[in-house]
Amino acid sequence: MKFEHDIISFFQANATTGWLSFFQFITFFGSYLGLLVTFIIVFIKNKKLSIALLLVFCIGSILNFALKHLIARPRPFETYSDIINYGNEDGYSMPSGHSLCVGMFATYLIYTLFISTKSKLTRGLGTFTILLFPVIVALSRMVLGVHYLTDTIFGLVLGMIFAILSIIVFKYIEKSLGNKTLR
Repeated sequence: MKFEHDIISFFQANATTGWLSFFQFITFFGSYLGLLVTFIIVFIKNKKLSIALLLVFCIGSILNFALKHLIARPRPFETYSDIINYGNEDGYSMPSGHSLCVGMFATYLIYTLFISTKSKLTRGLGTFTILLFPVIVALSRMVLGVHYLTDTIFGLVLGMIFAILSIIVFKYIEKSLGNKTLR
């Protein structure tokens, strides 16, 4: 879609070398660096939930791979010659795997925050802060020229839905096994 090209083109036309370096670093929070940080935080608060996180990451990665090949949308730099591939990516564009993963990570972190504290202020500020990461990672994917806006939105939503469903299943299994604690 033309408006998605225009968004990426605007970002790239106005991006300095410093901003590009920043976004190249931030994008790693949508992959293994994000998994590591999220796993450590969740593990400290709830060891069993951290195992569910690893499982959902693996299943989510497989789902993302399958969807990319099913949808087969070319990346922006493949479709438009003025878009530069600053992310050194290849393969298909839809959905954004980094966005899908950071959507899952954010959901798990927010859930962990809510089971760890009762303070409304901490929950509110924590949720706001956590939600900044998916937005910034999704933005980084566009600035780097490797995804369209709809790729990132689809990835974020899919990741959040997938994480919510996995937490529901986790809680159901935990309850069925008679383990009422989440720690």
